[in-house]
Parts: sequence; structure tokens; C-alpha cells
Amino acid sequence: MNCKNCNTVLSDHHNFCPECGAKVIRNRLTLKNIFSDFSAQFLNYDNTFLVTFIHLFTKPEAVINGYINGTRKKYIHVIQYLAISLTLLGLQLFILNKFYPDFFTSVFTDTQNYFATYPEESRHDMEKFMTNYYTFINEYQSLIYVIGIPLTAFVTRLAFLKEKLYNFTEHIVVNTYITAQYVLFSFFTYLFFAIFDLNIGVLVTLSTLLYMFYYGFVFYKTHKLSVITIILRFILSIAIICAIFLLIFIVGIIVGVIYLKFFK
Repeated sequence: MNCKNCNTVLSDHHNFCPECGAKVIRNRLTLKNIFSDFSAQFLNYDNTFLVTFIHLFTKPEAVINGYINGTRKKYIHVIQYLAISLTLLGLQLFILNKFYPDFFTSVFTDTQNYFATYPEESRHDMEKFMTNYYTFINEYQSLIYVIGIPLTAFVTRLAFLKEKLYNFTEHIVVNTYITAQYVLFSFFTYLFFAIFDLNIGVLVTLSTLLYMFYYGFVFYKTHKLSVITIILRFILSIAIICAIFLLIFIVGIIVGVIYLKFFK
């Protein structure tokens, strides 16, 4: 028989294709072997997904440096890991919007209470803005995460430029693993808070703090720097982000002024 993926001629004793590495399938498709394949890929302790998820918490340098240096069988591919996390993010949003539609309303209610002291016209405009903001975040959350990866990679590249450990592309790999890990962790925590009707404000605060701590932890493990140095580099990263957004804000004002002056 031939390999169904690359058409290489296989012998009877081959369980995997010697050319492309694909598993040789000899039996017809049944519910039993579908579940068996799923279990082998995602449920057993030795699968690459579970190992990657655990090791990104316990020894992220092994996953990240392993991938960068060419060890790409033990851990799941960085793009595939991101794709899985974003798929689960979509599932999470579907579940929350379908079965827990009031989960996000507490944040919006707090915002409305905050704007209650504003004049009526200003309050209406701010509430409309916040409604559009939450709607946009809800609908395009996956896109926001993807767009944020090269931005954070650029920031960490500048913040850790002195060490010259990773180039920009390798910083993208680091930030992709971090983003995917955070999204996967959030999948479980958000559903947990929704099921038990816990305060989303606490969740957002806790998630933000854990996200910042995990970022520092990953670069602490990969760069082998002191805690003080990591904290200083984190402060530098915040300064770089603020400078980028300030630059974007200034450019936006200039473009707006030019548009109103010459084209309006």
C-alpha cells in the first residue's frame, strides 16, 4: 500500500510512513478509533499538548528554547498551540454568551455607575462608547491577541536587547507561547467564574496580575537573569509600550488635524 499523505510505498510492517512520519491507517473509520485517536492526541499524559501545557508552567525555557533550537517533536508546534488556544477561546465566548449572557454585565454596570455623575449628554456618549468597546472586544478578541503578538515581541526585543539571546522572530515565538498559554488558562478560569457566579472584576484583576507575573517568570527562566533585573526590564517594557501608544496618539491627532483642515 501507499502512504495516503505523501504516496510513499509502504511495507506491511510500517506503522508510520518513513518519508512524512504520518501514522499508517489500515482500518475503516469507526467511532471507536475516532475516540482512540482523540485520546492519544489530547487525553493521555504523554501527548505533546498536555506536556506542552504543563511544561510552559513548570519549565518554559525547555519548551521555548527547545522549539527555537530545533527540538520540535516533544512539544507542540507554536502555531498549532496558538490555533488550539484561539479555538478554545471561541468556544469559551460561545458558552458564555449562550448560557451566561449576564456574566459580563457586572463590569458594564460598574462603568454605568461610574458615569452616573456625568452630565446627561456626556453620560450617554460615554455609555455608548463603552458599549461599542465591549462589543468590539467580545467579537474580535482572537484578532486582538494575534495582532498583539508582534507588538509585544517588538517591546520585549527592545527591553532585552542587551542580552542578544533572541532575534525578533524568536521573540515572536516566545510571545506566541505566552499568549497561547494565557488564553488556555483563561478558558478554564472564565468558565469556572461564570459557572459559580463569581465576580468578574476580581477575575479580570487576578488574570492581569497573573499575566504580568507569568511574563516575568518566562523571561526569568529563559534569560537566567536576577529577579531585580527582570523587574527593571518589565518597567522598561511598560515605558516602551506607553511611548508607542503616545506616538500613535500624536500621529492620530496630526492626521485628524490635516484631514479637518484640508479635506473637510
